Amino acid sequence: MVEPQVTLITLSPEELATQQFESHNLQHAIEALHRDGIVVLKNAVSTEHLDKLNARMVPEAKTLYDKASTHRNFGSTTGNIQQEPTLEKDFVFQDVLANPFALQAVQCMFGPHPSLRLYSANTAFKADNRQPVHIDVDFDFPQIPWGYAININLVDTSPENGATEVWLGSHVDATRDNIDRNSQYKQVRADLLEERRKISPGIQPSLPKGSLIIRDMRLWHAGMPNRMDEPRIMLVTILFPHWYRSDQKVLLPRSLKEQVDRWEYVDASSVEWVDEDYDYLQGRHDHDFSLKP
Repeated sequence: MVEPQVTLITLSPEELATQQFESHNLQHAIEALHRDGIVVLKNAVSTEHLDKLNARMVPEAKTLYDKASTHRNFGSTTGNIQQEPTLEKDFVFQDVLANPFALQAVQCMFGPHPSLRLYSANTAFKADNRQPVHIDVDFDFPQIPWGYAININLVDTSPENGATEVWLGSHVDATRDNIDRNSQYKQVRADLLEERRKISPGIQPSLPKGSLIIRDMRLWHAGMPNRMDEPRIMLVTILFPHWYRSDQKVLLPRSLKEQVDRWEYVDASSVEWVDEDYDYLQGRHDHDFSLKP
């Protein structure tokens, strides 16, 4: 069996200059999202922006890791913590938070003006244990594209520093019934995993810094162990369709409102504007992505 491959798209100099997808690349992105539930834009994000964020967030991550109150994803043995990104004005970038290429692709999947609903990060410290293969949500979600996670790693990623395992195409038939009801972490049933493994097993794509991942929220995936000494930070934003009924909010500093209101393609009406002295490191983990009646 040939190992499945994530679709990688390199944006042209013309696309980067205009911030507009060329039709062939946009078509390839949409095809991959329909078929695989994931696509990667290799050079969609400024590496200078990522370096600046990494230099600030790694020391913050180490401080958080030492606190007993820090949220640990899938327990303490995976080395994975939830970390809120720096919200100071000089550390909030449009190509990270509302990337035009990500938004152009996503709006082709579920309509104009995708709604920005989350900005957070998962940080992988050195560890031996992996996460179980899981789906991020546990509710009777729609059987259409209804949510996309936009992931951006702040450094080059590979299996050595915990590149996320993804199961291409698993989103197509995903339902709440995929989840093992005896599990603690929304993990996929063992029998379904074994059947899927025969067709398209999980893979860990190695990606260069500057890559942007668009992942269907229904896709099976798993955080993997970071074998390196340095923590690996992965940012995540969540986009919903404008029609999606949810009270989920994204927090941003009030000083950015005028700037964010000018961003193209994105609906920022669900932003909760906070004061400059808001302690973003305290984090909020009461996320509710479910579709309301």
